[in-house]
Amino acid sequence: MSQNQRRLKNGSLSTRTKPAILRTRKRKSSENEEDERQVKQARVEHSEMLHQPLGDVTSSLNVERERSVTPDNPVPDAWNKFRGLTCIPTPQSTRKLPLPKLSWADQGQVWALMCRKDRLYPRRPDYLTQHPSLQPRMRAILLDWLTEVCEVYRLHRETYYLATDFIDRYLTASQDVPKQQLQLIGITCLFIAAKIEEIYPPKLSEFAYVTDGACMDNEILEKELVILKKLNWDLSPITSNCWLNTYLQLAQDVGSNETATDEHSFVFPRYSPLTFVQVARILDLCTLDMSSLAFSSSMIAATALCYVISPAVACQVSGYSREQLQECQDWMVAFYLTANEMGPMQLKSFSQVAQDDMHNIQTHSVDLDTLERAQIRLNEVRSSSSRKSPETSGVSAAMLTPPKTDEKTRFVVEFTG
Repeated sequence: MSQNQRRLKNGSLSTRTKPAILRTRKRKSSENEEDERQVKQARVEHSEMLHQPLGDVTSSLNVERERSVTPDNPVPDAWNKFRGLTCIPTPQSTRKLPLPKLSWADQGQVWALMCRKDRLYPRRPDYLTQHPSLQPRMRAILLDWLTEVCEVYRLHRETYYLATDFIDRYLTASQDVPKQQLQLIGITCLFIAAKIEEIYPPKLSEFAYVTDGACMDNEILEKELVILKKLNWDLSPITSNCWLNTYLQLAQDVGSNETATDEHSFVFPRYSPLTFVQVARILDLCTLDMSSLAFSSSMIAATALCYVISPAVACQVSGYSREQLQECQDWMVAFYLTANEMGPMQLKSFSQVAQDDMHNIQTHSVDLDTLERAQIRLNEVRSSSSRKSPETSGVSAAMLTPPKTDEKTRFVVEFTG
């Protein structure tokens, strides 16, 4: 009998090796059984989802999505719920549908999603109470500086309004932010917005350069992750600039008996760039004031359209009634009158920018002095009980209505002259 056989017979070899082998085989067997059980369970769930009606799936996701939205948690906290916001058909909106028939999507679902986002993204005019070291004027100074940065780098208006939305939502979800961090937050939000909206965004070093050494490259990158996490990567709001583009496109068909039949008629701009920049200047001035956050983005754009075109057209293209816009009109009258005192808005030209895209470049059309005059006038309007509407403010009512059909050519000449 060999030595190994004697050891095996005595049990010394088996006590050293056999239990380890058995344990290994037992562990592998249990792991294989667990894997098979998970695969079978996944197949069963997938089979159930295939046989489940689509309406039940979407309705359950929508209900779960609505339940997850609270004042403390206004954005989705899971990827599946986030997909339910943008990828699942949403219920019809209570606002009247002004969109024409679209060849690339269902106009009802597009409008319902836009209105839902308008309600979902939080806008709180009192969020600075969470930050004792910050003041409303600090926010105005920050946005005024970001406007200058956008004009220097020829960034689009949508980039600026996205950055503004990110700033407000980040500060709404944060607590006790020191004022030394405000510029870093602003330039980081602009950096994020530029990467989303611009085809060729400026480099990171250029964003750090405009801060004159106050913010370094690594600080912007670190703050970017903090902001994205605080926003829960929810980076697709419908800004007032986007609503304005939609309203002006729809306004081209108002009053005409013929509707556009070209499938690209709603994709490419058909409105006047001069009209756009005139309304955009009012939006820029209103955005600097924190009290604008008391109204939704769609309502701000619709109200500005009331003054430049007419209330009837604004209601028709926005789906709002005049009663719904009345409060915002009473608030915006001071900003409209202040912007109107500056005279007609001129369309600026930029090198290496297409002619039909120049109106989309964010310009520094209003400053802090203009904001102060508007705020003083707003306080006067609020303190005066006799001032009920813009018509009693001393401005002729003809300025609040569009020109007649036979006067449009003369109006454009005067507007540009």
